[in-house]
Amino acid sequence: MIHTSIAPETIVAARREWLDAAWLALDHCDPDDRFELLTAWMAKYETGGPPLGDPFGMVAGDARLWAAAAPPHELVAFTLAGLERLPDRHLSLTARKQVFKALWRSLPETDRASFIAHVKGGK
Repeated sequence: MIHTSIAPETIVAARREWLDAAWLALDHCDPDDRFELLTAWMAKYETGGPPLGDPFGMVAGDARLWAAAAPPHELVAFTLAGLERLPDRHLSLTARKQVFKALWRSLPETDRASFIAHVKGGK
């Protein structure tokens, strides 16, 4: 636990130093050792994914709860795998629009503008 009497900029600087030290250490590891270490570290934070089935009709709620706890690498892996398994005939236009809207909202405004310019043929 970080004490509130420590200045925030000191905490940020210390975190940055630890990050730099960790990066340096990983960068100097043998690639096999680095992979084993990072795999073990990431496994500590895995949730196992959303539960299978829908015994109480709460899949969306369960998925949101799981996603709130899931580390980024799991969110990306499950999201991409899910999108690959949902061809047009299995995913309604409304559902595809919801997915697109969620992805769209996650983009910075500059990327949205670039995308629109590209679609319009400007870039």
